[in-house]
Amino acid sequence: MNNWRDRWNRFMYGRYGQDQFSRFLLIVGLVFLLIGMFVRIPFISTLVLFILVYDYYRMFSRNVARRSAENQKYLEIRDRVTAFFRGRKGSSPDAGTYHIYRCPKCGQKIRVPKGKGMIMITCPKCHTEFRKRS
Repeated sequence: MNNWRDRWNRFMYGRYGQDQFSRFLLIVGLVFLLIGMFVRIPFISTLVLFILVYDYYRMFSRNVARRSAENQKYLEIRDRVTAFFRGRKGSSPDAGTYHIYRCPKCGQKIRVPKGKGMIMITCPKCHTEFRKRS
C-alpha cells in the first residue's frame, strides 16, 4: 500500500492537482451525467466526456501558473455570482452590528447600531425624524 502511495506522490510531483475550479467541473460533469441518464439528448454524453477530460487535464498539468490563473478567474466569477444572489447584504465588515435604513423623505441611507430597541432616527441630509427598531 505504501509503495503505491509513493509512486503516486512521485507522479504528481510538479503537477497542479485539484482546486476549486476542478471540483466545480467535476460536479458539473456529474450533474450532466445524471441529467443524461434521464433525458436523452444526443450531445450530453459528449459534453460530459469533454468536461471530465478537461478536468483531468487540469489536474495533471505541469503548467501551474496557467492553472492557478484559471482558478483565480473562476473564483472571481463565483464571488460575483454569489454576491449578486446574496444581494450584497453581508458585504460590509460591520454588517452584523449595524442596520441600514433609508430616510422616508429623501431616501438617504442611514446606519444605526443594532440592539438599542426603538429609537428616533434623524436624517443627516433633510433632518426628518422617524422611529425604527434598532
